[in-house]
Amino acid sequence: MSEQKKKIISAARNLFQTKGFSETSMNQIIEAAQSSKGNLYHHFKNKENLFVYILEEDANQWLKDWKIEAEKKQNNSNHILYTLSEFVAKSSVNLYYHKATEEFYLSAFKSDEVMKKIKNIDKLYLDFFVDIIKECQTSKQINQNEDPSVLGYFLMSLLFISSDYKHYYDDFEENENNFHKKAIDIFLNGVRR
Repeated sequence: MSEQKKKIISAARNLFQTKGFSETSMNQIIEAAQSSKGNLYHHFKNKENLFVYILEEDANQWLKDWKIEAEKKQNNSNHILYTLSEFVAKSSVNLYYHKATEEFYLSAFKSDEVMKKIKNIDKLYLDFFVDIIKECQTSKQINQNEDPSVLGYFLMSLLFISSDYKHYYDDFEENENNFHKKAIDIFLNGVRR
């Protein structure tokens, strides 16, 4: 990847994170990347394609980071879901991904090509969580009779979406790691007495 493309991606990622998808213009990206309009459009057809490229890159990096984390904790006696909850707590991609993607979905842009790519990124995350559930079922840590696709979806929602909304509650005393650990406790044990 060329240095100029890296600069464009870095500038765009920072702008999307700070300003949001709608409030970021191609001109702002050009200026922040110290690029030219021609160079930007040489690499990316439009803002939507650039945004999707960043989402794909972030998803793939998140999955690579998880593999490294899981290998480090392999001999840990902790349930794999607690290891995952710690990883999600210290990972910022989930918060950025869901907020920016939600805004992106609400935009007027609805290219079939871009929407297909977004669905593929969503599927990367869902497949990851389904695989985690299957691993837990194989090791008999969770009920083997449950549908791993359904449990994977619930687990993903629980960890990712709850992170998005936690910041709205200033008086919430749990730190990020304890918050996600509690989510796993509830996922594994329920709340019924």
